[in-house]
Amino acid sequence: MPEETYTVFARRYRPMTFDEVVGQEHVSRTLCNALAEKRVGHAYLFAGPRGVGKTSMARLFARALNCEKGPTDKPCGKCAICIAVHEGSDTDVIELDAASNRGVDDARALREGVRYAPLRTRYKIYIIDEAHMLTREAFNTLLKTLEEPPPHVKFFFATTEIHKLPDTITSRCQRFDFRRITTKDIVKRLQQIVTQEKLKIQDEVLESVARAGRGSMRDAESVLDQLVSFKTKNLVPGDVASLLGSAAQQDLDKLVTALREGNPGRVLTSLDNVFAAGIDPAAFLDQLLDHFRSLLAIKACGSDSSVVDLPDGLLRECEAQVEGLTVETILYTLQMLLEARRRLREGASARLVLEVTLVKVSRAADLVSLPELLQGAVAPKPVSVSNPSPAPSPVSTPVPQPESRPEPAPVEEKSGPDSWAKVVAAVKSKSVLAGTLLGEGRVVNTTKQQIDFELPLKFARFHIDQLDSQKNRTLIEDVIAQVYGRRCALKCSLESGPAGEENSPKGALPQGDLASDPMVKKVLDVFGGKIVGVE
Repeated sequence: MPEETYTVFARRYRPMTFDEVVGQEHVSRTLCNALAEKRVGHAYLFAGPRGVGKTSMARLFARALNCEKGPTDKPCGKCAICIAVHEGSDTDVIELDAASNRGVDDARALREGVRYAPLRTRYKIYIIDEAHMLTREAFNTLLKTLEEPPPHVKFFFATTEIHKLPDTITSRCQRFDFRRITTKDIVKRLQQIVTQEKLKIQDEVLESVARAGRGSMRDAESVLDQLVSFKTKNLVPGDVASLLGSAAQQDLDKLVTALREGNPGRVLTSLDNVFAAGIDPAAFLDQLLDHFRSLLAIKACGSDSSVVDLPDGLLRECEAQVEGLTVETILYTLQMLLEARRRLREGASARLVLEVTLVKVSRAADLVSLPELLQGAVAPKPVSVSNPSPAPSPVSTPVPQPESRPEPAPVEEKSGPDSWAKVVAAVKSKSVLAGTLLGEGRVVNTTKQQIDFELPLKFARFHIDQLDSQKNRTLIEDVIAQVYGRRCALKCSLESGPAGEENSPKGALPQGDLASDPMVKKVLDVFGGKIVGVE
């Protein structure tokens, strides 16, 4: 007697009813309604990622159509036909893999087979998987059959790349788009499997397995199957990482912490620990990209958004990591990581690319964007000189400074400077330009209804206009309301010159003065450029 063949979880726990298809309730509901109302079409197109239930749904529909008690939206699952369809042995339900049956001759054979009536069921059903692999000639051969098939024939096309199917095919089918399955839904299904298998596996481990599936139920079930074979007792989340050759979550968290702290030494040490564990650099880079994509989703959309698909434990950790980060910082990190992946594909040294990239990311706080530099949002650092009498500039005439600065009006609140520092920090976390400008100026008067703010003479009317823009003004006054506990209008102006007038009253900084700015001169020298105008 031959030994009993082992059946993997992905096949053993295929859905037996429409309700068991996880994450595709919108498709199940529509198909069940069509069966109940006897409005069944002749051709269906199931599109979506791999492992989300496309062929399983097609088999369920085949059982519902051919069940001895059917057609019904609740097939019995016990009759000979239901069992044969579920096992894939029914002669009237033909499953074809378009990857290996993609030519025009295969399409002609299918067209010829359509003529013959089913042997024992109501309908002859063709389930064509990976339909996008069919050649254009094969599709053309099927066109007439798809448009006017015999009443005893139903077609089901499943594809992961819907854009590769000709419009002439998609227009002849009822299309259903299958979604990626959420991590929570995958965990629920895995818990059912673990219970039926009489295994004891912690939820944290199942969450790691679900995340490894990346939205595919079949992949997650395969990982669970492999994990049980690897180790049957005392499983921990690190076992999933070891099995898949990915970095443990705790190692990833240490690296992210080092990046947030701007500590290049800890970044290199954390990377060394990852490489010492034998992790493939390309796989680890994809893991980093996925992690920072989650941080971006949390920062941009909030933790409760459907865009965020994380188990509760990891969600809390990511919420802590995203504190203090801006969307711009996360985007910069993702751009650097994507560039690193491109370099890896070109054959560059994997370790060196990752080390250089992540050290750059850790020093992102030291970078100044070119637009900010040219707009004067970041003022140059003062340079101390031994000679107290400065030499005249050959490029521009110095702006005359007032001999004495008028005394500011009294501020009502003693905590005004501290409160304003909080306003600057909060605004800067959301708008670097607006926050930097607020930090360069000073509050000259505060009342219950208004805060008077001045920028130094080195700035221009352009910068006042930036602060007075609708977007920035709304942001600043919202923050002021939070910090001061009341709604105040912000009145922005430039310090008065000797004649009591603002410098550059209606324009930007004069071209000569801009060219003499040491930071601007450095940019021009590096890029070999020149100033052609100032707006």
